[in-house]
Amino acid sequence: MPSSRPAWLVSRPPWRGLDVHVNHGRVEPLMSEAARRSRPWATRSCRDCMGWGWFDRPRCKACWGFVAKATSQHCDVCQREVAAIDGVCRLCRRQAGLIAGPDNKTRVDLTVAARTGQQLFIIGTLRPRGGLPPRANDQRPEPEPPGVRLHGVQPRWSEPSLFEIHRDLSGVSSLAPLLDPELATALSTRAARIAELRGWPPRTLGSVRRGIRILCAVHRPGEVIRAMTITQLTYTAVPANHVLEVFEDLEIFLDDRPDSLDSWCEAHFASLAPDIRAELDIWINILRHGTSRRRPRARSTIITNLGSILPFLTEYPAKYTTLRQVTRDDVIEWLAHRPHRAYDASALRGLFRTLKAERLVFTNPTRGVHGGSLPASIPLSLTADEVESVARAVLQEPALRVVVALSGVHALPAHRIRSLLLEEVDLPGRRLDPEDLDRPLDHYTAEAITDYLAYRRCRWPNSTNPHLLISRNTATTTAAVGRFWMDKLVKKLPVGVDRLRQDRILEEALANGADPLHLAHVFSLGAKTSLRYTSAIATSAAEQDSRPR
Repeated sequence: MPSSRPAWLVSRPPWRGLDVHVNHGRVEPLMSEAARRSRPWATRSCRDCMGWGWFDRPRCKACWGFVAKATSQHCDVCQREVAAIDGVCRLCRRQAGLIAGPDNKTRVDLTVAARTGQQLFIIGTLRPRGGLPPRANDQRPEPEPPGVRLHGVQPRWSEPSLFEIHRDLSGVSSLAPLLDPELATALSTRAARIAELRGWPPRTLGSVRRGIRILCAVHRPGEVIRAMTITQLTYTAVPANHVLEVFEDLEIFLDDRPDSLDSWCEAHFASLAPDIRAELDIWINILRHGTSRRRPRARSTIITNLGSILPFLTEYPAKYTTLRQVTRDDVIEWLAHRPHRAYDASALRGLFRTLKAERLVFTNPTRGVHGGSLPASIPLSLTADEVESVARAVLQEPALRVVVALSGVHALPAHRIRSLLLEEVDLPGRRLDPEDLDRPLDHYTAEAITDYLAYRRCRWPNSTNPHLLISRNTATTTAAVGRFWMDKLVKKLPVGVDRLRQDRILEEALANGADPLHLAHVFSLGAKTSLRYTSAIATSAAEQDSRPR
């Protein structure tokens, strides 16, 4: 029976003793066992697959077996003169299997190496992305059900950078030829989907696509795109925050934006001793992330505490090399000259209490040190002139009228007004449900919200922001308005939002006999806050009774 192999390829017979064998039309002498043992083993690269390993031949063991089955000596994918089966060499086949991942037995594109290039490897370590097939006793978690997600970009290979380089996008045009057209197409489709969900106007979507073309014109396929590079698009009239939203959660995206709190600490604590800086870092990390027994603090609280202890650390730079050297007398002496000693004592107490719990200091020098009580403020009611001025100011601004209604009628704090959602306002049922309070909605507040929603639909008809109050910057996002927007809005009023809230709570306390339990239930106040308002009512009543009639 004739052999199915080509006549020019004769494999090595299974027996020993032959002196020559034919390989690709060439007669080569067989190497004896003694000569093979004497051949030096070294770390070298395989001639066919270019994989690195420890062997004594020009080819690795896998390539020797591949050569025995080869049908040609030219690879149509990588254009090399090398042994190939059906026009594809072993290196290109391994690259195709690596890209295919777990599906490398059924769906393999053997020409993928022509587009992605070759990934060199070490002999015996190349595996598909899915890893080895699972064993029978392996307990793998069940895959999570797919949820509603935006149109994503297919995971692709990435190219690690050899060294960091700063990219300048100031001279890059969106009309430049694209280095990665496949990524640009996928990102444009993703941007269109996000624009549909967020209600972006066509002009914003066009600007985002222009920014995507600029990025794809300077980044090669597989190269990581950094957030600091995307932020440069702001100088080219491209909304960088919208472009960042398109790149969010992609494998090719790296968020390298520095944290402002870390930058502040680096600038102000750079001159401290190394041990003190290490102890401060532990305290700051616990404040930011919390522990199993501590909740993470708000960012504003962390900034306030750092600002309070900064003078204490900078006034004694040469006296301490570690916070274990701080004594109780030093704390008392420093607090005696502080204008806000109650706040400073609280910050120092929190610092040393945390270090003592982490066993970084032997004793707590702030134990038993009292910085005094915080200055108690007395809530005041609005005068008749202030009420009239507020009523005139809200006539021209729909958003301001909503803020005044929510603070002056329902006594909501400023942060709760900014984060109020549309689903928490039930206009047909005349209910207001902030934080599950379920309050009745009065006619004035309902009319103010109705007028504002009409203004919002006219001003931003395609906005999908779930919050009630939006601005020009948040209309195309899902974020709430910021403090700066709120402060600028209420600047037209003679009083702030806190004064409006205090006036409403005092009015309720006066109408119900200064009952602290009633105030705590209606306005969701704490015990001390409720007593603060009832004490103000009692003090005002006592002053009126003591006046001569």
